Amino acid sequence: MVYNATVPFGFAKYLSWSQGDHYLDFEGAEANQASYSGTLDGQIPFGTPLAYSTNNTSDYEYQSYNKYGVGYWLVQLLVDCSKTDQGWFELKGYLSPSTGWEPNINQKKCTGRVGGSAPFQSINHIAKFGAVNVFTWGSSDCVIDPV
Repeated sequence: MVYNATVPFGFAKYLSWSQGDHYLDFEGAEANQASYSGTLDGQIPFGTPLAYSTNNTSDYEYQSYNKYGVGYWLVQLLVDCSKTDQGWFELKGYLSPSTGWEPNINQKKCTGRVGGSAPFQSINHIAKFGAVNVFTWGSSDCVIDPV
């Protein structure tokens, strides 16, 4: 996995924790994750980090992929499609340090200009490779739009 999002230097935790994170996995930090700086403010990453974003072009947190509003969290990944199930892969949110895992969901067909349904069921969100996938914490709703 390779991070491909351009974020301002002010996103120090995202930039630091992205170093050494090679897999979108559910087991927490990887052995060499954050090896660029080790830890930041004494905090070790819990897994794949996300960056806060908005669609407001005048805000510091503006990201061009965010067409959806204020307060969306973003990660842009380069994923090996051969390791997906027909172009689909699972993900789940983890809010640290206190909330923990996102509740289980029952995702159905996604809306959006790409939309669609995964070829399998899961209690996690299911994203489509090569697209902008939008999920809401604890919700089965999803939007899939073109990049």
